[in-house]
Amino acid sequence: MALVLAGVAAAAVVVALAGPEDDSSSGTAEDVPTAAETTVIERPQPVGSTETAPEPTARPSTTTAAPTTTAAPTTTAVGPTSTITTTIAPEPQTTTTTQPPETPPPTQPASSDYAPVPKPAGGPNTIAPGGALTKHLAADIAASFGFDLLDVEVAIASVELPSESGGNAEGWLAPGTYGPPETDSADVLVRAMVDRRVTQLAERGLPRDQWQRVLTAASVIEKETYNQNEKPGVARVLTNRLAGGGPLQMDSIILYPVPEDRIFTTSAERASDQPYNSYRYNGLPPTPISSPDEASIDAFLAPPPGDWWFYVTVDLHTGETRYAVTHEDHLTNVELLRAWLREHPTP
Repeated sequence: MALVLAGVAAAAVVVALAGPEDDSSSGTAEDVPTAAETTVIERPQPVGSTETAPEPTARPSTTTAAPTTTAAPTTTAVGPTSTITTTIAPEPQTTTTTQPPETPPPTQPASSDYAPVPKPAGGPNTIAPGGALTKHLAADIAASFGFDLLDVEVAIASVELPSESGGNAEGWLAPGTYGPPETDSADVLVRAMVDRRVTQLAERGLPRDQWQRVLTAASVIEKETYNQNEKPGVARVLTNRLAGGGPLQMDSIILYPVPEDRIFTTSAERASDQPYNSYRYNGLPPTPISSPDEASIDAFLAPPPGDWWFYVTVDLHTGETRYAVTHEDHLTNVELLRAWLREHPTP
């Protein structure tokens, strides 16, 4: 009997854009274009600078970044175990012995010419989370392979993880195709997923002390996209942001602890002190925020050249994303999203 594990992808937070200012907002076309701020990653200002970026609305900016004024927490109590220290700027990839083929910079095609490249879908014996969180994978594994959900949760909680994980399975369950004997039981399958992840990292020549950091960065790329051909461009913006040392200002990170799946964040969430607040704390989040595929890992290890500091998804159906170097150009791209939202109200 074919066993299909079609991963449950959380609402793709591909906009890196602050959501409605009003917590009660439904995110419809009427309020999002008015309330959404350009928090798709604002270039950090020098310490002491009072300059703020121009706003598309009359409200003051909520996103002026001073990269050295905040420090990320070193630990957090999310999940059953403590997590690792938040890391910051990417290091030169001189330790990588193998590199994926060079990816050309993303183009800026007209919407009518845009050809989306979907993430791998679920299929026979395939786990394709597309950015799923561990809590989603557990239910998906149970439903698709006929395991009891409690057995899967126990298997995930008890599986032996590399010490670099800090005891947190998030990001360490590799998507892909699995079959007998890997699927003989929940314990065996979860063990196979972790083993495959270790193999992926080892095959790329990464030193062990970089494993968690690379997985964390790849998980952000995975969660910020639902279109494979946008991963290199998002990886470049992420790399530039990390090198800048400031806050990443990506909504997918903020939404990691949120129980429900949604796209936009609230002003309260962006002002909170929870450890995954990418507007308050610098650098990568304390842990991975999804289960990345190999394309996300490779995109982070070898991003295309570019000095983009901003990106915004202008079509939430295809995932078409526009990149910009200047905030002025970015605001032009934001207007494309707002126009799309007016035509396609998004809850």
